[in-house]
Amino acid sequence: MPVVQLDKRYLYSLLGSGFDEKSLKDHVAKLGFEIEEADEGSLSLEVTANRPDLLCALGLARALKNFMHKTKKFNYAIEDVEPALEIYVDPSVKRIRPYVAGVVAKGIKLADDSLADVITFTEKFCDTYGRSRRKVAIGMHDLDAIKPPVAYRCEKDVEYVPLGGTKKARLSEVLASSPKGIQYSGIIAKGGKKFFPVIEDSQGVASFVPILNSQRTRVTPSTTNIFVDITGTSEYAVNKAAEILGAMFMDLGAKVGRVAIKYGRRTVQTPEMKTSYMSVPLARAEREIGVPIGFDNVISLANKMGYEAALVGKMVRFSIPQYRVDVIDRQDLIEDIAIGYGYEYINPMAAPYTQSGGLEQQTLINRKATGIMVGMGFSEFTNSYLTNEQANFDKAGVKREESIVVLQNPKTAEISMMRTWLLPSLLRNLGASSHDSMPQDVFELDMVFCVQGSKPVESYHLGAASVGPKANFNDMKAVVEGLLLSMGTQYAVAEFRHDSFIEGRCAQIKMAGKHAGFFGELHPKVLRNFGIEEPAVAMEIDISAR
Repeated sequence: MPVVQLDKRYLYSLLGSGFDEKSLKDHVAKLGFEIEEADEGSLSLEVTANRPDLLCALGLARALKNFMHKTKKFNYAIEDVEPALEIYVDPSVKRIRPYVAGVVAKGIKLADDSLADVITFTEKFCDTYGRSRRKVAIGMHDLDAIKPPVAYRCEKDVEYVPLGGTKKARLSEVLASSPKGIQYSGIIAKGGKKFFPVIEDSQGVASFVPILNSQRTRVTPSTTNIFVDITGTSEYAVNKAAEILGAMFMDLGAKVGRVAIKYGRRTVQTPEMKTSYMSVPLARAEREIGVPIGFDNVISLANKMGYEAALVGKMVRFSIPQYRVDVIDRQDLIEDIAIGYGYEYINPMAAPYTQSGGLEQQTLINRKATGIMVGMGFSEFTNSYLTNEQANFDKAGVKREESIVVLQNPKTAEISMMRTWLLPSLLRNLGASSHDSMPQDVFELDMVFCVQGSKPVESYHLGAASVGPKANFNDMKAVVEGLLLSMGTQYAVAEFRHDSFIEGRCAQIKMAGKHAGFFGELHPKVLRNFGIEEPAVAMEIDISAR
């Protein structure tokens, strides 16, 4: 979540009396946010990404004063008068940043701390909601230094005096050498090297979008009239940014005017500051919050969260503040009513259920088998499901099968199929550790795959192997019998032939009269294929839902 640094003294001056650090932290927490740290001069506020209006002291003070019922200003409107400025949008910006909005604030009184707060907001807004200026970028100007007509277009590599500079520089030089140019150059890279997006008036470039403003239009604490340009890739986003800034300037005592944006034959005026409404049935709010609220109380709670509200029949009609971008549907309003009511006063309810949960039967079997193998001194391995025909069949000394799950378009020859059994993976593990101390006892319990009737089928196998100078058939038989007896499984052992094992030293495991696995002494050729230098025995059992 975004974190913003706020000047504590300035915030308290906006809040007025009745706030100390403890009450501030308590009320911020009740609103659902968190003060991460605070010192004598500043505090660090963590804000959810859907509330960009709180990325400044002005916005936080507004929310807290609403929450404390210290204000009755819920909506911000602009008189329907002629636009204070016009911006002509040239078609050349369509492929880079096609949208622009504007705000004019006249008669504003800026001090160092209020100006710093507004600048903090614009920077944090562009970094978070504006996606590091890719989606939205904001530039502030001294309106008195702007000389119409104003246009937003892609310009050639012209010169201007960049913000903080004293000499003219070409746009390409600013892009290549200034810190902001280097940081944000990728945003306009698709526009090519010959043309650059700018806001310009009759005197030249006022803003190199979205890189750096002009020194000529710089805003200072003595500035009384401000023009803000907002450019981006989303028309909705730039227009909402204009409304948030319009509300902020009104809170600072300015008279806010609209800017006419001329997209060819289409004209848009920003900030629109149009009041929107949304209604919620009180019964639904009470049902979802879980407490009886009542018509009288719900109006107070709406005011507490910054909404002007009225009762219309059995519905509560909310007037949505223009600076709120997070209110999408009724559920957002119900959530705010719950916040205003106080979660600490809402008793949790047990969720209704018809049956209890539990582990699947296969999971219980797997856990029990794993515990038994570990208890017998075996170390567990986990290998990849992916393998290849040579490792799965050839090195193990068995014939290749057709009923395998083959990967389409494998990137390497090492991963061309899904494994059909576990022993090749375990033997590869033992070959890699052939120089470690002996004996070594390893096992794996996981899925293997095959194709039955044109459909892939997965099942759980348990494979184990022991390597050492004294490894023999009877040792693995004891492991198999110990496992199956401990599992409570009925089984039988019969003579069996398997190409991976020495003939006459391999046995079949049967369960319910069907083949379920095998064990025995591994053939020397197989051991050589995997780089195993000592005798080894192994077993593999299908334990799917047994």
